[in-house]
Amino acid sequence: MFGTTRTCLRKALAAAIALLGLGCGSAPAEPFAYITNQKANTVSVIDTASGVVVKTLPVGKEPAGVAASRDGSKIVVTNPGSQDITILDGRRQEVVATVPVGQGPLGLAIDSRGARAYIADFYGHYLSVFDLSERRVIKQIPVGRYPAGVIASPDGATLFVANREDDSISSIDGETLAIEKTLQVGKHPFGLLLEPRAKRLYTANVESNDVSVIDAGTLRLIKTIPVGQRPYALASTLGGKRVFVTNQYDNAISAIDADKLEVIGTVQVGEYPEGIAAHPDDKHVYVANWFDNTVSMVNAETLQVEKTILTGDGSRAFGEFIPLGIPAEPPMAERAEVLR
Repeated sequence: MFGTTRTCLRKALAAAIALLGLGCGSAPAEPFAYITNQKANTVSVIDTASGVVVKTLPVGKEPAGVAASRDGSKIVVTNPGSQDITILDGRRQEVVATVPVGQGPLGLAIDSRGARAYIADFYGHYLSVFDLSERRVIKQIPVGRYPAGVIASPDGATLFVANREDDSISSIDGETLAIEKTLQVGKHPFGLLLEPRAKRLYTANVESNDVSVIDAGTLRLIKTIPVGQRPYALASTLGGKRVFVTNQYDNAISAIDADKLEVIGTVQVGEYPEGIAAHPDDKHVYVANWFDNTVSMVNAETLQVEKTILTGDGSRAFGEFIPLGIPAEPPMAERAEVLR
């Protein structure tokens, strides 16, 4: 139910922007995509309506992770090299603050209200809970070894973190901030995807070359899907019916049918693809290619690259780097259905 509503809202948003003359041709309409360039210590801001980098912003050292609030007003970037985060104003496309956070901030997620950021500390082995209004860490939650990907459920009830060196993922109660369950998955899980339509969690397992499909409510393994070499990050489109994973060594992404839970195709993109995010039109995914310094715009239906955009040196963009453009919280009835 939630997935269907989300798809309708995405389509309505894209249609409204197009009517205002902000979209043209077959290119998707706004919002902006925020691409971390790890070797250049910058973030490239892409206007997705035109497919052009409109700004390049200096951030901390070796930026890797990035997350956008749903309304696009707040963007958070993790800088492992300088052990801090950079907060961007998504309306003005400006840096507003740099705040020290932990020993090695990497993966992160912003809650649906845009109030908190959850930041995985790769070297500290904990999850930092960061208050975006007060701009400070309010709690550190010990997790597994070398945590990487982080994701929050739309209702904020549950957080998930990938524990890379423990080959596991943990679920955390969003209210008590206590670990509820831990599940063994493939080898070295990194990126995570939560698909509320089917109430499933996906993990990209870098060294076992597969994706684990998990029941998000019970944290039970449903299936393991072989993909390409060194899968890294995930995104979903078409109302959650199609899941994509980047395969670093194959210079490609795998497309997974979420109903059949099998790979139905691959798309060659740039060299060493890492981050991937869905556009609010629900028909495109954007892929950051680390070695090519580019972003590939891929049509999720035709499995074709429609555009390649030059960005900065070492484009990683690990996280949800495009705002979803949907309301901060689903209606109460739907929130209850998300992870029941």
